[in-house]
Amino acid sequence: MISCRLSVVGCLLLVALSSSAQDRYTPVTPLPMGDVLLSLPSSHMASRGTWEVRFTHRFNQSLDQGSFSDRIHSLYGLDSNADVGLGLSYVARRDLQFSVYRSNALDDIELGAKYLAFQQAPAIPFSAALRIGGDWRTERDVTDRTSAFAQAILSRQFGRRLEITVIPTYVTEAGRTVSGNASVALFKNAFNVPVGIAFMVRESLSLVAEVIPRNHDLPSDMHGDYGWAAGLKSVIGGHYFEILITNNNATHADQYVTSTYQGSPLRRGDLQLGFNIERRFGR
Repeated sequence: MISCRLSVVGCLLLVALSSSAQDRYTPVTPLPMGDVLLSLPSSHMASRGTWEVRFTHRFNQSLDQGSFSDRIHSLYGLDSNADVGLGLSYVARRDLQFSVYRSNALDDIELGAKYLAFQQAPAIPFSAALRIGGDWRTERDVTDRTSAFAQAILSRQFGRRLEITVIPTYVTEAGRTVSGNASVALFKNAFNVPVGIAFMVRESLSLVAEVIPRNHDLPSDMHGDYGWAAGLKSVIGGHYFEILITNNNATHADQYVTSTYQGSPLRRGDLQLGFNIERRFGR
């Protein structure tokens, strides 16, 4: 009888220890970020079989451009031209996502794949994903039309509300400069480490900020400030809505790593409005 009781107690202890070990590797509940923060990729991955459609819009005129009457006349840039993009992604496996994205900035078509290596859990201090892909710039009078990129996406969630993401990024044929009548790549190879910060105010609303350090490999005669963006992300059902202010309209990796945009250096004081709309379908 005693032996039987000891066996039962041993089994219960084994089950308890096994359950505790599993809990230590159960991923923490992620913040509701979707595929991107504002322009930078997130480490998050939707469930297998999920489609996501993304629409991006960046107004070209800065809020502080022109006189006060000019700004009123243009509705603080809302009447200006805009860079727009349309993207589609699909999660083929629980850890693998494929995407295609096209914007009218150089008529750039981007193909990408994101692999989620592991997710943060009590026993794992951070999440890590790898994103690779390439761009094909189809606009006229553009040389160096293709480029490749690789990004490591490392994120750490603090409690239930704060997440910090660091994205070391390497790109070939990055940035733009004008040579005669043609637009050519500014960098053969470019590297930068953008950073994103998200704070969940409530379940459906988060504050998001992005900072892209000044690229120190810029030519000596070209001064570019760091890139930044700040915005609100609202989640309603399968929809993600983001409204933001930024000094950098770039939404492709080959554009935002260089501290320039369309051949012009970034100015930290520019204030351009933008927004994103994302919709998820499937599981």
